[in-house]
Amino acid sequence: MNIKSLQSVSDYFKAMQQCKDALETKDQSRLASIRNILMQGKKLRTVDMEYLQRHDPNLHEQAMSLSMERQAYEDALQLSRSKADANFYITFKLSQIAGQLKHGGSEELLMRAKAIQEAHRDFVRSSNYASLSDGNAPRKL
Repeated sequence: MNIKSLQSVSDYFKAMQQCKDALETKDQSRLASIRNILMQGKKLRTVDMEYLQRHDPNLHEQAMSLSMERQAYEDALQLSRSKADANFYITFKLSQIAGQLKHGGSEELLMRAKAIQEAHRDFVRSSNYASLSDGNAPRKL
């Protein structure tokens, strides 16, 4: 074996390591971006959910839980008979989350609160909310 071939192999391994490092940096950046979307209370795209499933199963599980909770909250808002009902729902839901925060704050609870707030904001902007009466007495749960 000659020196030139050893240098080529060494260069090849260095290049491979650089590519691996670049991919790891890209993965970390994408995961941080997805985590940021969740922290803002936004919905994840299907491709982001699939990415999480492959690269961070724990965060994927959290995202699935957030998505289901948000959907349940949106469904509850659709049952509102008045704007007061809708406003009561957000107060009730956020007070539940705040009670859990007292026992130890976590990133997931903050994500939950932001998701509920974002869902409520979307509902308030909708024609469904506009068509509700201004009723004063919220419905009991």
